[in-house]
Amino acid sequence: MTKVTNVNSSLAYEILLYLNSFYLGMFFVCEVAMGILKAINVSYPENALWTEAGIFSALCLVEVVRIFLGRRGNLASKKVPVFFSVMLTIPSAIGVCYFLIYQTYILRLEYIWCAVMLMFHALELAFAILFIVTVCKHQQYE
Repeated sequence: MTKVTNVNSSLAYEILLYLNSFYLGMFFVCEVAMGILKAINVSYPENALWTEAGIFSALCLVEVVRIFLGRRGNLASKKVPVFFSVMLTIPSAIGVCYFLIYQTYILRLEYIWCAVMLMFHALELAFAILFIVTVCKHQQYE
């Protein structure tokens, strides 16, 4: 019975990571386009645009590493890369929350993109923890 739970959580986690890898690409392209649009049409306070660009670059880098570690650990059934992927979810979610709440100028479309990204984070976190718990269990052979 433990084996079935492990397979289901692993499969769901892999599907979420796979979908999030595509969503991250779309999120990146759309945020860059919206950033360029806002930089042209809106006047930013001094260095605010560069600060937000730096935070966005760091967010994308952390997210790529998080997805890579999660997929690598999940496919190899190793808990350490998945654990680090779970730990990287925290700064990634904080970065998305920054763009959702504290960004200088926020467009309605960005609310939707960031909310979907946070939904991916929450689901991946739940299935990653379930995966780690099932991998760490001692299996009894009869």
